[in-house]
Amino acid sequence: MNHIFNYDGPLFGFLDKVANLFILNILFMICCIPLFTIGASVTALNYMMLKIVRGEEGYIVKDFFKAFKENFKQATAIWLIMAVLGTVFFVDFYVLNNMAIAISPVIRVVIYALLIVWVFELSYVFAVLSRFVNTVKQTMKNALLMSIRHLPWTILIIAVPAVVAAVTYIFMYRMLPVIFIAGFSGIAYIQAFIFSRIFKLYEAEQV
Repeated sequence: MNHIFNYDGPLFGFLDKVANLFILNILFMICCIPLFTIGASVTALNYMMLKIVRGEEGYIVKDFFKAFKENFKQATAIWLIMAVLGTVFFVDFYVLNNMAIAISPVIRVVIYALLIVWVFELSYVFAVLSRFVNTVKQTMKNALLMSIRHLPWTILIIAVPAVVAAVTYIFMYRMLPVIFIAGFSGIAYIQAFIFSRIFKLYEAEQV
């Protein structure tokens, strides 16, 4: 059993992973504070998680900020686009549910369909940006196409944060320490296994 406590053993490997998730979680939350930097923060977090699940992690803090800086302009542009669209959907749903206005069922279906597209896009776009070099337009297009092409995986990618959000809502204060330690990084870590599997198909096409 002594090998368990070796520096290269499973115990230290697990503790190192937890420490990295904690550090990245803190960095992510701090870098999201200005709000307009959320896109760059999510991109940097995805970049690091993809490296970790592939065993390519190096300097956690240094590499996080490197990805943050390199993708800042595109990530911010994409985030602002997604934020504006999200605001439009929020207003639409407010009108649908609170205003005494007769809304055609067709319009309702269109709004819900567009919302699904928005969720699909949001679930993929920053991970795609973190891995592939492209224009903002092409990155958003590729993210949407990937999300549709890999629909079963997309559902799972969306389900991970949805379940965490539901559990957090139910248990509230009990979950706050978990969220602080590795809430966001933990979600990204789980999703990174799926993204890594998907992205390998496209990386192979580029070779």
